[in-house]
Amino acid sequence: MIDILIADPDDGSREYFRTLFADKEINVIKECTKGEEVIDFLRDGTASMCIISLKLGGLDAFETISRVITNYPRIPLIIQSGHGEGTFPRRLLETGARGFISQESKDEEILKAISELNQGRKYISTELAQNIAMSLLPGSEPSPLDRLSEREMQIILQLSHGESAREISTRLALSPKTISTYKHRVREKLSLNDTQEMFKLVSEHGLR
Repeated sequence: MIDILIADPDDGSREYFRTLFADKEINVIKECTKGEEVIDFLRDGTASMCIISLKLGGLDAFETISRVITNYPRIPLIIQSGHGEGTFPRRLLETGARGFISQESKDEEILKAISELNQGRKYISTELAQNIAMSLLPGSEPSPLDRLSEREMQIILQLSHGESAREISTRLALSPKTISTYKHRVREKLSLNDTQEMFKLVSEHGLR
């Protein structure tokens, strides 16, 4: 039996996974909507695998994934990307994540990803693998989010999830002024006129 933790803020998505796994040797041991819940639960060491959505609220998906990989390296992670876009999977591959699926992945592909990771291998969905490869070809148009540092990515993700600068500063142990500086820097790098344009861009990349 594979005990899976599902971290996804979308009720429908979590219900989909429960239904898919109902008659399989896969047990949904925990459901989380925020990154903090994932970290708290894994301290017990009871999950054998995690599926984490890039739309995760609270402690954002990037920070959550980084902490899990650092502190619980034996727990395989399957990352669910909102769209079949290559920027985020490519970055997370570099941090040590081992599996990627998209919202468009079919039942068979999700089950295959779980099986592969359970056997100690890696798995990237066909769509994501193709898009990652295309994004690396000479002359390909880079994603605007490629210009951002990991910290800048964290800030805009948490802002887009409705977190205030003070809440983010507390979570990341940074001053509110520093958060505002990062926010301004992101807008300059991406040529955005206001916060709403920032949120729209994040949403277009399947992270909101």
